[in-house]
Amino acid sequence: MDELFSLVLRFIDYFITEILLGTFFYAIGWPFVKVATLGKYPNSEWLSGSTKEAYVCCVGIVIFAIALMAVLGQFKL
Repeated sequence: MDELFSLVLRFIDYFITEILLGTFFYAIGWPFVKVATLGKYPNSEWLSGSTKEAYVCCVGIVIFAIALMAVLGQFKL
């Protein structure tokens, strides 16, 4: 029973981290990194598990956090 539970938890972990978060934040970060590097980076490395892909996802997380803060009224002028 423990093995089955462990397998289910690993599947849920993989689904949330790799598919949902990785795809979502990569899609947000990709255009910003592409514009910031004048089209040079990122190359077609999506879902490769490379460090460059992780950097693009991090940019996506930052952009998403800033956009969420703006929507929630954190930047009142």
